[in-house]
Amino acid sequence: MSGPGQLPAEKEPRPDDTAPARVADEIPPGHGRSADTGEMRRTQVRGSALLVVGRILTLLITTTTQVILVRALTMSDFGAFGYALAIASTGRLLLSLGQGKLLSRFTAKYEEEQDYDRMFGSMILAAGTIVVTSTISLGALFLLSDALVGSAVSDPATVQVVLILVFLAPLEAFDQVFVSLFAAFSKPSAIFFRKYLLTPGLRFVVVLALALTGSSVSFLAIGYVAAGVVGLVVNVMVFVQVLRERDLLRHLHIRRIVLPYRAVFSFSLPMITGELLTLSLTVGGVLILGAYHSAVDVAGYRAVFNPARLNTAVLHAFVPLFLPLAARLFVRSDIDGLRRTYWQTGAFVAVLTFPIFCLTGPLAEDTTVLLFGEAYAESGLVLALLSVGYYFGVVLGFNTYALQVCGRIRFLVGVNTVTAVFNVALSLLLVERYAAVGIAVANLSALVLQNVLNQWALRRALDTAAIHRRVLFCYVSILGCAIALWVFEALVDPGLVIGLAAAAVASLFVLLVSRNAIELGDTFPELRRVPIVRKLVR
Repeated sequence: MSGPGQLPAEKEPRPDDTAPARVADEIPPGHGRSADTGEMRRTQVRGSALLVVGRILTLLITTTTQVILVRALTMSDFGAFGYALAIASTGRLLLSLGQGKLLSRFTAKYEEEQDYDRMFGSMILAAGTIVVTSTISLGALFLLSDALVGSAVSDPATVQVVLILVFLAPLEAFDQVFVSLFAAFSKPSAIFFRKYLLTPGLRFVVVLALALTGSSVSFLAIGYVAAGVVGLVVNVMVFVQVLRERDLLRHLHIRRIVLPYRAVFSFSLPMITGELLTLSLTVGGVLILGAYHSAVDVAGYRAVFNPARLNTAVLHAFVPLFLPLAARLFVRSDIDGLRRTYWQTGAFVAVLTFPIFCLTGPLAEDTTVLLFGEAYAESGLVLALLSVGYYFGVVLGFNTYALQVCGRIRFLVGVNTVTAVFNVALSLLLVERYAAVGIAVANLSALVLQNVLNQWALRRALDTAAIHRRVLFCYVSILGCAIALWVFEALVDPGLVIGLAAAAVASLFVLLVSRNAIELGDTFPELRRVPIVRKLVR
């Protein structure tokens, strides 16, 4: 795969893609290339904003569900359910071998090329991978349940719950496949309804029924699996309707389907190594800290880890729609459009995330005390360090995904591997003397290293500056406001209320400075109809 801005050495052959792509001008109106790039970009941002709202709604529903669940179950039952649910979540990541998240890239690419045989083949390959890995995994788990589950869990009731909830793993893996497909076909409303409303809503109903009837934890496990099955059926129905709307079913010919396994599995490598890097950041630090220090130190670190990762929430909501759009632009050799999409979307995510960064960065100590009490006050520094690392990656945008689209697979695998090793090594070097702060510094350094290396490669792939001039004022305002808040906190120590007011003013200033860079008025023209807001939108 190649395009303008790529180095010849980075071109990769397509041994499985022997059929040439069809002529771009043959694509009918309403499909792929005929759409205006600017309009596609605005649609992507609007759809991603909808998904951000969906994540917020899911958080509210899930939190309510969790409160009811904790009150309805005994501690032992809740522990058994939580243990089994963790196993199912881990299985979801492993069963698709990284294909679920990347499917939107291949679906969009092959549709753009009108290579429908490979487009449907990539879908079948993703689904088939899940079926095969699930059959092997679940078969081994049930045949060897005593050795695999019984050795780690002594309670028979917990074993039963585990054996029920493991069926969630393939269901959630299929859910990720459909999210990618809806993203490829520009259906954020389907993702919003299915992922952020239907599944959390059904689980809420199951938990409410549990609380009202006093049923067992096995009832809860069966209810969660049933909710997953309902979600899968709805996904299939909505997806068939999407194919009909895009007039794609007429291109489905079973005998002509081509499985692009070499291309797909080669692109899975960065995803797998990326998961290893994530594990080194999330699990590795905790294990190293626990080996050298007490459980109190581990608790202080773990308490603020999830609030720090909230800085990536908006970015993850934008990824599903960014990846297929980037793939379409790259297939068109529209590197200028891809470059502009990258920076505008990255700036939009940075601006939306800045209020979260204010709370977890400059206001970290006050936020930590508010959430966890005075006993965790010293964890404020850990929260601030972790937040800087994660927000640094957010500011630089979707460099990992853009490099995947540009075919820099070996480079990404190398960066992920080197960064994971660097993080573990630096953690071991700092942990004995600095405890949780040392682990946070290691994570911060690893995140900066990963994004700097990726950004260096992206400069060559997209022929872009380290920071594009179009978003320069946006990023300067973010840096300036963050430093000003930190200085204000250090010199004045205003407390949480005044600190929040200062953060709100800083966030508004960043938005005003950045409104042209993120194309706020063009992306959301309805804001011009709001009397107060329209003066702020150009």
